[in-house]
Amino acid sequence: MSDASKKNARAESVEDGVSEASAEALIAELVEAEREAEAEEKAVAEAEAAADSEEPADDQEVDAAADEPAPEAEPEPATAPAPTPAKPAAKKAKPSSAKAKTSAKAPTRKLAVLGSPIGHSKSPALHRAAYGVLGLDWAYEPVDVAEGAIAGFIDGLGPEWRGLSLTMPLKQAVLPLLTETDRVAEQTGAANTVLLDGDEVRGFNTDVPGMVRALQAAGVESARYVHILGGGATAASALIAAAELGAERVDVHVRNLEKSVWLEALAHEAGLMVRLRSFAQADRSLDVPELVISALPGGTSTAAVYTDSTRRRSLLFDVAYDPWPSALAASWQAVGGRVVSGLALLVHQALLQVRIFVSGDPLQPLQGEDEVLAAMLDAVGIDAAGAPVSE
Repeated sequence: MSDASKKNARAESVEDGVSEASAEALIAELVEAEREAEAEEKAVAEAEAAADSEEPADDQEVDAAADEPAPEAEPEPATAPAPTPAKPAAKKAKPSSAKAKTSAKAPTRKLAVLGSPIGHSKSPALHRAAYGVLGLDWAYEPVDVAEGAIAGFIDGLGPEWRGLSLTMPLKQAVLPLLTETDRVAEQTGAANTVLLDGDEVRGFNTDVPGMVRALQAAGVESARYVHILGGGATAASALIAAAELGAERVDVHVRNLEKSVWLEALAHEAGLMVRLRSFAQADRSLDVPELVISALPGGTSTAAVYTDSTRRRSLLFDVAYDPWPSALAASWQAVGGRVVSGLALLVHQALLQVRIFVSGDPLQPLQGEDEVLAAMLDAVGIDAAGAPVSE
């Protein structure tokens, strides 16, 4: 080739001032840049996949992933962001730490006494005293609930609720809502205690054993002949309590004989001889009862009249405690007769409720139960025998 031809060839190999060698070098740089970009995209994709992964990983695996260097086969440019899979994994570790902190302290449970009106109730003072001694961070409050609203109230309770104490007429209204009842609640047709145990709504009657315990604390271990004043659910509990004390016969004095006939069947079932009589016949028998149980609401007047002799010889157990003393209790005290107020019943039935709320079993004594009972008695101002400490 002549010098002119070589010159022309060299001219054809240059385009816009770029030689063939320079073009090849530029292409190589573009290919390398493309490879680096692909490596960068792959690293970012792996980091995102690690962050979004649902696979659980312990702390050691997370730390190892964070410290592992990027592959050297495809180096990343200095400007590429480094993959950080450890950061999202660390966020997952937070809930487990919070859970451990929460489990270190028992959650607060909720309880309440229901009725209408309910502001006068002493149950909150009793239960708070008990849970204070037991070291339980449980809340117990009075809640005004009428008879027709109890179903909706129970249905709306959350899992933090443990139990309820009930006053009349809720003791009977709650029965259709219970998944289980104890023997005494079924027998008397009244449940004064509700245990919320998962999906179970369990009913108990602690009034009967509470009466027995209160009378035994006052020194009454047995009673052969008993008078009961009143024909409601509390009178039914008094009937069964009389049977527990070994009574052979009971006179039930009521305002309306027809409405109280149902008590006869209950008494017969409990093995008692029973007579239904009007209030006016309360003290027309020559036999003096060892025990008179007034199952009348506080402030209720009665036509029952007892002689001075009977009031001196019989113990009066008045389940009412507000106002105190009741007219009947005052008449007993006027002649030096013995009286046990309803506060003693309130304490002892509440102690059994605490057993139920703590262990689910009214027969399972509490840890340090003597101290718990002492605190509850002190909370309502009575001694172990049920007498006001001021006397």
